[in-house]
Amino acid sequence: MRNHPIFILFFILICQESLKATHIVGGELTYKCLGNNQYELTLIVYRDCYTGVPWFDDPAAIGVFDANWNLSQSFTIALNKQVNDTLPIVLSNPCLVAPPDVCVHGTIYKKIITLPYKPGGYHIVYQRCCRNNLIRNIIHPLDTGASFTVDISDAALEECNTGAVFNYWPPVAICVNEPINFDHSASDADGDSLVYRLCAPLTGADPDHPIPKPPFAGPYDPVFWQNPYNLANVLGGQPLYIDPKTGFMNGVPNLIGNFVVGVCVDEYRENQLISTTRRDFQYNVADCGKPNAAFFSPEALCDTLSYRFQNESSASKYYKWYFDVGGDTTQISYLPNPLHTFPDTGWYKILLIAESGDACTDSFYRDIHVTSSHLEVLASVQFPACDDSGLIISALDLSKDTLYGVSSRLWTLTSPSGSLQQAVAEKAEFKVLEPGIYTLTIVSKSVNGCTASRSYTFKAPIPPLGTLQDTLTICLGDSVHLFPGADPDFQYKWTPGTQLSSDSVPDPLAFPSQNSIYQVKISDFGPCVQEKTVFVQIIPFDTLVLTATPPVIYVGKSTQLLITNPGASNYTYIWNPGASLNNTQIYNPVASPADTTTYTVQLPLSTNCQLRGIITVPVIFPVCEEPYVFFPSAFSPNGDGANDNLKLESRITSEVYWVIYDRWGERIFEAHSLEDQWDGTYRGASMPVETYGYYLRVRCENGALYEKKGNVSLLR
Repeated sequence: MRNHPIFILFFILICQESLKATHIVGGELTYKCLGNNQYELTLIVYRDCYTGVPWFDDPAAIGVFDANWNLSQSFTIALNKQVNDTLPIVLSNPCLVAPPDVCVHGTIYKKIITLPYKPGGYHIVYQRCCRNNLIRNIIHPLDTGASFTVDISDAALEECNTGAVFNYWPPVAICVNEPINFDHSASDADGDSLVYRLCAPLTGADPDHPIPKPPFAGPYDPVFWQNPYNLANVLGGQPLYIDPKTGFMNGVPNLIGNFVVGVCVDEYRENQLISTTRRDFQYNVADCGKPNAAFFSPEALCDTLSYRFQNESSASKYYKWYFDVGGDTTQISYLPNPLHTFPDTGWYKILLIAESGDACTDSFYRDIHVTSSHLEVLASVQFPACDDSGLIISALDLSKDTLYGVSSRLWTLTSPSGSLQQAVAEKAEFKVLEPGIYTLTIVSKSVNGCTASRSYTFKAPIPPLGTLQDTLTICLGDSVHLFPGADPDFQYKWTPGTQLSSDSVPDPLAFPSQNSIYQVKISDFGPCVQEKTVFVQIIPFDTLVLTATPPVIYVGKSTQLLITNPGASNYTYIWNPGASLNNTQIYNPVASPADTTTYTVQLPLSTNCQLRGIITVPVIFPVCEEPYVFFPSAFSPNGDGANDNLKLESRITSEVYWVIYDRWGERIFEAHSLEDQWDGTYRGASMPVETYGYYLRVRCENGALYEKKGNVSLLR
């Protein structure tokens, strides 16, 4: 069968679009020796119930590679739809509640294969893309595939070894801030020594090749961890640890989300590694609803006896407050956020008991000092120095408490952009580079726990350069403002003063006759001085010259537009119409017009200066016949992945009909769309190697009708 470029491109695009999937949760691959070089493979695959599209592969493609990753054999395993199940969510603590948005569905594939002895042994691989998009500890999970592998050494082949098999699949959901205690142990039929370790899950297939048949050859890259995660910090919190002897894993996650994890078990016989089994799985860390009692209150109530407590409990329905534990325990409330009035000043221990509604409770204590404030907050702010490293802001705490004394303070400097700097010393210094309005807030605290604050707002004496451009471009004979938007509160000195409207205004008008450099010195009554240069460039041409390569295109094709003037790449342009361009601001956009189009481009340099260019791209519509309507002369439905199906290829048709006849004129296949394809069977049976007749009729997008009769060869 001859290959046509249009056919190849169309086939690639269709394949890439139809096979993407977003569902892989995990899996593992194991083997069992049956004797006489016969091995039973077991592939376990898990998918997300909610985002698992499509379903499990049917069939699953397996590749067997030698030690150097040369493909030794490949095969498929049909899906047994009776062997699948949704895994239950099991939680160890009765106070926990299973999260509603977690669901994992699993299935098992089995097949007996022949593995003759081979020096170096084998790598057996199943690959699939893509992983669950909600995974947070790896980069781009939606574009990351998985390789489920098992390694069999030549020693394992010689001794008819059976690989290690994990005893339990990890829990579907684990709870945030709750300990993980899980047995990742495996069983080995031969009694070999097993060593457990955390290992990085492997990448494999990708969105463009989600179901490789056969799988790609290795070795495979580990997943790319999202900072700050790595093999020593897989899911945050207390790091995961697996006992190398027992396979028992523990840790405490502290973040809600999905995390991919890998576990490897190495099989040793007489201190020689003979096989490795990998497990790739996903931990779904969720809020499991355990009641958590918490509330906010200041450590001291100053100049008041009343306060409304702010309840911050979670997973709770009922509350009971005690406002004087150890004293008057009759002061209680059952409200979520009670307003309580204390009888007098003094120290009180507050207790909150939160209940989930099923006898699961949690409690939280806090001591509060009810007292009076004698605190007066004062500060001084100065600007002692300014250099290339920034402006120094010096602040001194002058706060006083005549009864208790000042114990501490917190300075917070807020910049015009919202960034913060903080300090706690009595005399604090801050260094800033950004001009504009700053706010310095001091919160002082007295010995008895009372706090008070004061804010100081000021304009930093840093000359602003935000709108001052390094380079300005104008046409010959034009003029330009050097500093639009300059702050008039500062002093300016421009040099040289020639060809300027003024050398001492913030934004002078420049009218140079050639390329010129102007220097400005900006100052204030403060310590900061800014110096800056502005280059005014005279553009060397007076019109824009355009080319298109190729100059004429077929419909659906593209052409490269180019502004050929010297230095054209240094400017920002405006192209119209922009809908068929990949970029409307560059000097070399790619145009993909649907019909003949005239493009204009503008280069605005100043108010009175604008360069223009124009170019027309003719678009030719292809005729309604070959090669734009392509029907193969042969195909080979032998399952090798190449030309297995007979299919009409075209990008210009609006109506499609074609039919296949056997030698007796019986109609055995009929198609009505470009998606229809014949797999070489009729009524469930494979048709013999033979020549078959066909008739096709299509109508193209331009309204033309194309008909053809001919023969097509079925090859095996």
